[in-house]
Amino acid sequence: MKRFSRQWRVWLLLAIALLTIGVLMGLGLLQARDRIQEQEREHLRTQTKVVEDNLARQLTTIHRSLLSIQQALPRWQSSPAGRAEGQQTLINIEAAMSSVRTFAVLDARGTVTFSNREELLGRNFYQRDYVQVPLQMLDPKLLYVSPPFKSVLNTYLISLARVLLDSQGQFAGVVVASVEPGDMAILLNSVRYSDDMQAMLVHGDGKIFLSEPNLDPAMAQELLEPNSPLGQHLRNRQTLNYFSGLQADNQGARLTVMHTIAPANLSMDKPLIVVLDRSQDKILAVWQRDVVNQTGAYLVLVLISSFGLSFYQSQRSQKIMAAKRLKLATEASGVGIWEFDLITKSYQWDDTMYALFGMDPKAASPRNDGWIKLLAPPELQRMREATRATIQQNQPFGMTFQIRRPDGQVRAMHNRAALYSDEFGVPRRLIGATEDVTERMAQEAELRVAAATFESHESMLVTNAQVEILRVNPAFTALFGYTSEQALGRSMQLIKSGRHDADFYKAMWAELVAHHRWQGEVWNVRKEGVEFPCWLSITAVRDDAGVVTHYVATHTDITLRKEAEDEVKRLAFFDPLTNLPNRRLLADRLHQALVNAKRSQGHAALIFLDLDKFKPVNDRHGHAAGDQLLQAVAHRLRTCVRESDTVARVGGDEFVVLLPHITLAQDALQVAEKMHARLRAPFHLPTGQSVLISSSAGVALYPEHGLDEAALSHHADVAMYTAKAAGRDQYVVYEPALDHAEPVATPETPTAQTPHPKPRLE
Repeated sequence: MKRFSRQWRVWLLLAIALLTIGVLMGLGLLQARDRIQEQEREHLRTQTKVVEDNLARQLTTIHRSLLSIQQALPRWQSSPAGRAEGQQTLINIEAAMSSVRTFAVLDARGTVTFSNREELLGRNFYQRDYVQVPLQMLDPKLLYVSPPFKSVLNTYLISLARVLLDSQGQFAGVVVASVEPGDMAILLNSVRYSDDMQAMLVHGDGKIFLSEPNLDPAMAQELLEPNSPLGQHLRNRQTLNYFSGLQADNQGARLTVMHTIAPANLSMDKPLIVVLDRSQDKILAVWQRDVVNQTGAYLVLVLISSFGLSFYQSQRSQKIMAAKRLKLATEASGVGIWEFDLITKSYQWDDTMYALFGMDPKAASPRNDGWIKLLAPPELQRMREATRATIQQNQPFGMTFQIRRPDGQVRAMHNRAALYSDEFGVPRRLIGATEDVTERMAQEAELRVAAATFESHESMLVTNAQVEILRVNPAFTALFGYTSEQALGRSMQLIKSGRHDADFYKAMWAELVAHHRWQGEVWNVRKEGVEFPCWLSITAVRDDAGVVTHYVATHTDITLRKEAEDEVKRLAFFDPLTNLPNRRLLADRLHQALVNAKRSQGHAALIFLDLDKFKPVNDRHGHAAGDQLLQAVAHRLRTCVRESDTVARVGGDEFVVLLPHITLAQDALQVAEKMHARLRAPFHLPTGQSVLISSSAGVALYPEHGLDEAALSHHADVAMYTAKAAGRDQYVVYEPALDHAEPVATPETPTAQTPHPKPRLE
């Protein structure tokens, strides 16, 4: 009965222990879920801040542009040339702002008087919100943000408007900038780091302007309902709000962050709200898998514990000595077996023991204690203390010690022993086993060195032969963002980017198979999806038979080195001020263009262009204004050519345009005429100056004017200097007579006002 009661107490303790473990596991899972959701909320908040910062900059820039237009409007309206200047200014401002489709000035009747789009001039938009609301408010400090509306071009826009007041404070019209969703769509997509993530931009009156991806109509309708999270966010007037729960019928539970965008330096009648949300099922997918895994592990633990306790109790009735002998037989397999008689103080050894200690059994003393002389005094003292503790306290005997064998070898030995007592409990003998652990200790030392190496600052991982990750070091976690638990058991696909094709990895594995090592530059991807360059070294680990059992890989982040190399290349081939190709890159592209033209019997053109009146700009306005002018010239020249053409800066105010693929001479002349006209238009520099310049250009055609780079360049240069000498502000096509004649400005000289003959390329 007593034994039965003791067994039930043990089962009760096991049940309490298992219940405690289950409760702790449950609490841990709940805490992990809360932590994951909090991390996701913080991530979404960070992404909304990215959108806020970008949109705030765009809104501020557009507001400044509207102010500058408003300030310049009286001059445009009062000057005979003001209309042309105003139109060109609006075109220039729109060209510099990719997010703005239209700039327009509307008078008090809602009629467009100025716009960068000529098709809108004279049209009336008096009924539009961006006219009516400023008319009602008459607040000159307010930036009006219209709800999304469909434009005359059938696209959805948002307009930003400022009211215009006359000298009596009466409504005089509005100045408006219409914002397209294109750039904002790119921005919203850039903060979407998961396919299940929804990114939206909503007007302050609750209307959706933009959604990435497009919303299902049912979900959009629910989002706009008064009691929806968006409605609550608009009512409580807080900048940032978090929501979780069911969103749309088929969307399930989602985690939502809403952030109001209203820059402090702008007075806006309505804000914009950025809305980011994710499916909670996706967010908690890993956690849910952990719940299943830990539940399974807990059930396995319950089964194993129950089975183990049952098995233990069934074996408890066996004799202690039988259990010890069974354990000793298991542990002593292949090692020396010995007994020490506590009464006679003598040892009995098997043949393996004599071999381990290098002693001759025939020369052994009656008590066989000659081996004691092989131990140093400190080791012998440790041995005696361990034996005494085993006898007195009946504790397991186990120790490692060194001996110097008769042949001079120093070996490490490990002793294990069990105490045997008679039926009266009197200790009678020690039964033990000894093994030589010299090699094992050396291997363990090597492993400790390897472990210390593995914990270095360089990212390292170990895989099996099937390239499944077995181990990673902390540097790997720091570099890629995956913890050891997240990486173990995964393949190397975990950090593989999509930049390399199958041939790249085929060549890598071919070298690994042939030489058992590979190193080179690869692109990997971090946990958050950021790709970056690495220097990867892989070494194959083989067993004694030469079969590969593991792979050891090290990764070194070479982002900074690559950026430095790219910067060196950029400085070598591009002009640092205008970011145009420099003389060296132009020479290479010209060579390639002529090689291709010769091969295909095609045609090409080279245009040398020099700015007129550039030095007075530097002298009058300073070098900063001169640099800004050169940057503006570069921008205009780029807009005159195709993507396959090259615009290069080869000197202070000298530019060269390469047209590698033309059919008619007229193609080159049209480009020259277009550049000439664009450069004659006024330049409005960011520093506030407005300057006028012109250009002189020379055109040389391949193959008519030269069959190689030197000849073609020389003839284009001759034509340009002819244009300079003939009075500037014109372009000249090369002809052989220019090499010997004095260039004179005549009616036949081609200028911006006199069309040049248009020969056909045969």
